[in-house]
Amino acid sequence: MSDIICQWLNIELRLSKVIEPYSFTRDFANGYLIGEILHRYELQDDFHLFSKQSMANAKLNNFTRIEPTLQLLGVPFDLAMAKAVMQGRQGAATHLLYQLYIQLQKKKRSGLTATAMEVMQPAATARLHRIENSIYTERLKTVVKRETDLKMQKIAKHFHKRGQDMYNRSVMADLLKEEDRLKRQDERRLRDIEKHRQARRKQHEIMIQIQSAIVQIPKPPHARTSRASEKQLQFRKNGRVTQPMTTGDKEQWNKEYIENIRQRLEEDSAAREQREMRRRRALMEQLQAHEEVLREEQMVSRLMRQTQQEKRITVQLMQIKQQKEVLRQNRIFQERQYQERRLRDFQEALDREAVLAQQERLERSEEIRMERELHKQLVAERAQARYRKHFDICRGILEQIVDLATKAGEYRLLTANLIPAKLMQEWMELFFSGKPLYEVASVDPTPADPTPEQIIELEKLQILNNQDYNQYVAMKGEWVWHEEDESQAPPVNDILDHVLSRLQSMIVPPSVSTPPPLFPRFTIRACLLGKSYSGKTTCLAKISNALGLYVLSANSLIQDALSAYQQEKQVASESQKDRSDNIFGLVCVWSLRAQRGAAVEQALRTGKAVPDQLLVDIIVDTIRNIPADSGWILDGFPVDINQAQMLEKALKGTEPDQAETKTHSNSATDKNTPKDPPPPSPALDLVVLLDISDEQVLERAAHQADVDTQDPASLSDEKSLGRKQIQHRISGFHDTWPKLEKWFGDQQNILVKVTANVDEDTLFSNVKIVLMDTMDSVEKGRFAYPYYLTLACSAKSKAATPKSAGRRYVEEPLPKEIPVYLVPYWENVCNSYVTNVKTVMQNLRSERELIIHHLYNIRENFRQYLQKPDLKQEFVSAWQHDYNSVPDNIREDEETKGELHQRLDDLRERLWDICDKRKEEVEQERAGVIDDSWLDDHTAVLINHYSALMQIEVGRFQDSSCLLRDYYTAMCKTAFPESTRGFTRVPLIDITADVEFPLVSCRSPTSELLRQVLHHPDEKLLQEFFQTALSAVRSMVLCVVLGAPTPPQEPSPQPVVEKNPEEVRRKAERKRIKQEFTAALKREEHAVKLRLELIKAHALRTVSSLQQKAEQAYGNMEEWLGTRFLSEMNSIDQLTELVRQHIENGVQIHHELVLQSADFCVDGDTLVVVSPSPAPRRSLLEQPKNSTLTVQQLHILCAQLHKTAPTVLHELTSPHMGSDVLPDPWMHITPSQMLDWHQFLLSAALPWPFPSQTQLLKTLQRYRAVDTAGTGLITQEQYAQIELWFPSERDLPVPDDPTEPLPYDRLANLKKFFFSLFASTHSSPLMLDYQSMLLYFCCHPEPAQGFTRALSLVIRHTLHYKHAGPLTQVHTECDADEEVESEEAGVSVDDVLEVLSHGDDQVSSRLNPVFHVLLCVQELLKVFKELGFKDEEKIPFSTLSQHPFLQDLMEGSSQYLLPVSVTNKYVISHILQQRSVVRSFSGKQN
Repeated sequence: MSDIICQWLNIELRLSKVIEPYSFTRDFANGYLIGEILHRYELQDDFHLFSKQSMANAKLNNFTRIEPTLQLLGVPFDLAMAKAVMQGRQGAATHLLYQLYIQLQKKKRSGLTATAMEVMQPAATARLHRIENSIYTERLKTVVKRETDLKMQKIAKHFHKRGQDMYNRSVMADLLKEEDRLKRQDERRLRDIEKHRQARRKQHEIMIQIQSAIVQIPKPPHARTSRASEKQLQFRKNGRVTQPMTTGDKEQWNKEYIENIRQRLEEDSAAREQREMRRRRALMEQLQAHEEVLREEQMVSRLMRQTQQEKRITVQLMQIKQQKEVLRQNRIFQERQYQERRLRDFQEALDREAVLAQQERLERSEEIRMERELHKQLVAERAQARYRKHFDICRGILEQIVDLATKAGEYRLLTANLIPAKLMQEWMELFFSGKPLYEVASVDPTPADPTPEQIIELEKLQILNNQDYNQYVAMKGEWVWHEEDESQAPPVNDILDHVLSRLQSMIVPPSVSTPPPLFPRFTIRACLLGKSYSGKTTCLAKISNALGLYVLSANSLIQDALSAYQQEKQVASESQKDRSDNIFGLVCVWSLRAQRGAAVEQALRTGKAVPDQLLVDIIVDTIRNIPADSGWILDGFPVDINQAQMLEKALKGTEPDQAETKTHSNSATDKNTPKDPPPPSPALDLVVLLDISDEQVLERAAHQADVDTQDPASLSDEKSLGRKQIQHRISGFHDTWPKLEKWFGDQQNILVKVTANVDEDTLFSNVKIVLMDTMDSVEKGRFAYPYYLTLACSAKSKAATPKSAGRRYVEEPLPKEIPVYLVPYWENVCNSYVTNVKTVMQNLRSERELIIHHLYNIRENFRQYLQKPDLKQEFVSAWQHDYNSVPDNIREDEETKGELHQRLDDLRERLWDICDKRKEEVEQERAGVIDDSWLDDHTAVLINHYSALMQIEVGRFQDSSCLLRDYYTAMCKTAFPESTRGFTRVPLIDITADVEFPLVSCRSPTSELLRQVLHHPDEKLLQEFFQTALSAVRSMVLCVVLGAPTPPQEPSPQPVVEKNPEEVRRKAERKRIKQEFTAALKREEHAVKLRLELIKAHALRTVSSLQQKAEQAYGNMEEWLGTRFLSEMNSIDQLTELVRQHIENGVQIHHELVLQSADFCVDGDTLVVVSPSPAPRRSLLEQPKNSTLTVQQLHILCAQLHKTAPTVLHELTSPHMGSDVLPDPWMHITPSQMLDWHQFLLSAALPWPFPSQTQLLKTLQRYRAVDTAGTGLITQEQYAQIELWFPSERDLPVPDDPTEPLPYDRLANLKKFFFSLFASTHSSPLMLDYQSMLLYFCCHPEPAQGFTRALSLVIRHTLHYKHAGPLTQVHTECDADEEVESEEAGVSVDDVLEVLSHGDDQVSSRLNPVFHVLLCVQELLKVFKELGFKDEEKIPFSTLSQHPFLQDLMEGSSQYLLPVSVTNKYVISHILQQRSVVRSFSGKQN
């Protein structure tokens, strides 16, 4: 590994210093070479700041600068690694270089620059690296000591040494010196002993070498040894005998000992030299003997050479053969070794590749896991950002809602729950604008350098001023015209508008709109959008093959443009020589695509992205080259809303929001402006979104990475870069798509979403279906599109010139100085008009706020004044003390009681006097408030503001008239007369003096003013100001109109034969100019009069409202005063009553009596009140039972049927309408299929008491008695006074608990329901036809019996009809007890017809001819004639009822039939069960 790194550093990078494997630790300790390596790969831009020195500051600087770059590459480099490299630990630098080598090789393969790597790095990771870098820098400073620290350490060591030396030179110096000497002496002795041992060891080694020699030389005799032994023995003996030696003796003995040793060594060296000489001599002798033997052998070999030549040749040949065999065997063995080595290397390579592949898979899985974690983190961050955004929005809205609620609550308190509508509109305008309702800073006066809070307040004022100005100009809101008979719109002077537009066009000519771009006709124009890896390109490739559509990819188009530019550039460079030889200097013309490519290359060379406009131009140029009757689809374009709008503009030729802006501006100014044409169709026909989840995108990206790993040939830099940027692309899509979805989906309605979480074939089929449907719809609408386009163009032309169609204006030439002067003049007039109107509106709002607060303040101050304490309690306390001081034994005495009552009366009189005096004081306070001039002064201020507004309108009229006069004077070349009056001033009220009078004198009231009824002096002043302004306007108009110049006439015209045509034309033009000028002035006069009327009306309403509010406040004061006075009187009466009870009982008053304000309390906290009246019992609602409808439900049904049923059928069957009006099924309907809803509701109201004939007749008599006029109608009050045949008011049990409701009385409520059912809703008050109602109650389960009961009610006589039916038998048994008339009543034809005409007989007669009225009359006349009676005579019912015709008529009368399906449950049983109740009630009435 070290050799590979050295080869990489020395050969490939060629560093400034040659690196050896053993010098890694030393060379890379300062970090300079690491920075040089990064600089060679263009990753370290600040390499010039690195230092080669090995000092601490250089190391700190170098390692601080390389740390961010290593982190960017992904090399694990931390403080521990830096410390290890700087300290030169074994293997640290090698490990770091190996990691750096791997990462740099990856970076080289990817082709990324440092800038690209920084851009691709996520923001969170970059922020984390910055934090870690700062921590690493601070900790590195603590690890690496600075030079100053090292110098300080050396200085400290030096001073420590000097201090140690000074200490050694102190008192203990001698002792230490002696100890040091002894220590050195011992060390020297030990060294001598060690040297002696080494010498003996070397001597022993030499002896061993000598003994191992070839020649053994005898050793000399051991004479010296014996002598030495003797000396040593003698020394030992002398040593045991002698005394201890002194220091001098020791030194002498040491010297002698050393001399003996030296002498012995010299003797040994001499002996050694002699032995060496003897060994050399022996060796020389052996060498000479050996040489002699060799010479003898050579001599013998020379003699034997010739005889052995052949033998040697044979031996040599055998040796050569053996050598060849050995060489062959060696080659075979070598080849076998080479083969084994190759197999071993191949297996090692396979194992290494497997390990690398496994490592790559592990790294890829780790990258996928990290990408998913990063994706989850980004999703969480986006969700948190959306939540925070929505939370802030909702919080702001809620805060504004709370402010609005609190503001409304405050002003409800200020205005007594009557908030002005204008004030609420202002709050809502601020609310919708997102401005605070409460004041955050003061802007009075307007600051020159406002703070942010003051800026907000100024924006609020601007919003409210604009709102008031817009309402005033448009005559909306509170400035709407309030006349009932007419509705006024804002006046528009088209002549003045034409004059201004002409003057403006003379200064600034109107811009000519460019025509829309022209494109061939396409079958479809679409784009396919989606996230990365959603399958756009794959799907579009299949779509292009299947449908023949052109697929336009932005990247492909950019590559084509660059290729075209490079090709044309190469062609131009090749033909450069020809151009230089050409004397005419031909110029190279670049194609449009090459020009786009040059612009793209220029943008890319600067490191920037391709501009959106350039990209749109490239796409549009490509679309122009697509052949007609074909389609195209964009691949992944547009990416954001800016590109979408640019593409829309490039394909349609208009701004996307241009039409909306024009529509909004026109609608705000002129109501009569024609409507704008519908918005044009979008540039695209279809936008398809391939909808796919982020998780699916990540899975597809991981799968594609695995495929590219298996097939490295298909891997490209673009794909690799795209996979690395997948997270950023997903985030970018989420950021840009909401606006695109709103643009294509909500505004253009061309967006279609297709699910992309499917396989390729399913996705292709789904997209293909969508595209084919769109192509069919485009093909169907192709022929209608040009017609629509022409309509839109014509509509636009009409809308552009709405006024030119109705009038032809005079447009004579004007001098150049006229528009130059008049246009700025009119702009100043308009600006001053807007500013002045807004100022007046702001002043009116300020006055409104002041008046509201003033009225609230006077009310609250008056309330506080009413709560002012008085002296009543002191008198009460003193009187109670005197009363309790009376002895108990005399309290029962009558005289004492009389005296106490007299004292009590005196106390009451005194308290009354205090109350009266207090009432007078409060009345004086109220009178002072009323007489205060504050309200009058501010009313005058309001009038002055409205007068100023009138002044603004008059001034604008004067300015507009001056502009018109100058304009037409310049065309006519004759001056129009100016107004004799100067600048008109509308009077103002002087609020500084005590008496109100106008600052500017005004004329006397006109006759119109005298004829008007004005109830207040302020109204008179307003009317007078209005008349002044109106008179000024009239005078100016009359002066101009009546004094308009006429063409100058010559004094004595001579008769001429022919008139000059030019003169005639000039006179006609002058006449037209005069007419147009007069019409313009009339319109301006009408507009200003309307405005003045509006201002006057608004001022009168404001002043009247102010007076009403003031009167209401004063009335509330008076009411509070009266209520307070009555409360005080009641409290005095309560106190008097309580005290009288104690006096009569003869007991003391142990409780303290307190009169608090208007309340009477006992012991200070117990309030004495009047016993409240019991609360009314709550009414009980009827509960439904079985299938019976409640009375409330009946009322609801009745109300609904009153709205729908009464008139529809009557109008359809009216006589004046033909029979062909009704449908055929209605014309053939039978009476049995018709239903009278009155009868239906009467049946649904069961059970109710079934009346008999007698009860019905008696009820009819009671109604006739009340109906004194004999109209047959009674009111609801009269109906309530009369009892029916059943008791409507019964004595129901009352619950003991007062909280429980009273029992529900169904009969009483049914009686009320009957009135609402049968009363006529067309009269006011409601009237009831009582006979018609009673006829409905004649219904019976048997129609003949019902007809008989109705006939008896009509003739007011009881009739009986015998029939064999079961129900009739039951009814007959029930009516057996009824009173039978002695005389039988007669029946006439009219009586029978009256019975028949009741209910729905008119409808039935219309639908069924059998019951037609005329037919009935004829048949009845025949019956009377058959029975022997005349037409006008009455026939007994017993006789008439036996006739078959009458029996059929009675049996078929369905209007008197009570349906058995309803009544079989109630009627029959009810007739039997309620008989006793009816009898008892009838007896009571009799």
